[in-house]
Amino acid sequence: MRDLAQSIGGSRQNSQKRVLRIALVAIAAAGAVFIFNNFFFGKNSIGGSAVVLRDAPFGLKPVGVSAQETTVKGGVDLTSQMATFQDVKGDGGSASATRSFGGGTYILNVSATLPDPKNTNYQVWLVGGGETVPVDYMSGSKTSWSLTLRDTDKFSKYKGIWITLERTKDSKPEEHILEGTF
Repeated sequence: MRDLAQSIGGSRQNSQKRVLRIALVAIAAAGAVFIFNNFFFGKNSIGGSAVVLRDAPFGLKPVGVSAQETTVKGGVDLTSQMATFQDVKGDGGSASATRSFGGGTYILNVSATLPDPKNTNYQVWLVGGGETVPVDYMSGSKTSWSLTLRDTDKFSKYKGIWITLERTKDSKPEEHILEGTF
């Protein structure tokens, strides 16, 4: 009679060795593919399968462009202005504002260094022609505050700009901190 325990145990060891060999071959093949792709196809490039960025070749010469070639047909000239602010409260605050408008677009950037408002908000207002228009509340923390607005051109007629300290969120300016003009 045959000893069945030895034949079953022997076949288990053989199948475990086969599985181990197959796993090692698969790992080696995956490593080879990885190395091949990164060192031969991926030299000086970054990106996935859809996008590949490469370094530009050396020795390129710049091409001169005349002033006539820089104008695009149908382009819009934007008017850009900077505002100068005065500290009307006397807290030592300062701010700068730039705006660009034209072609139906209005862009406003305000950056300010102001004391921490402590549970209140700073708000930007545009002023002109007897009107005061609230723009939006500034975002930031501690002493660094800013506002960026991109909208249709409904604000270019206003020449004045205010930054106020607001205790209530309504459409009435409260405590003037900085005032400026474009």
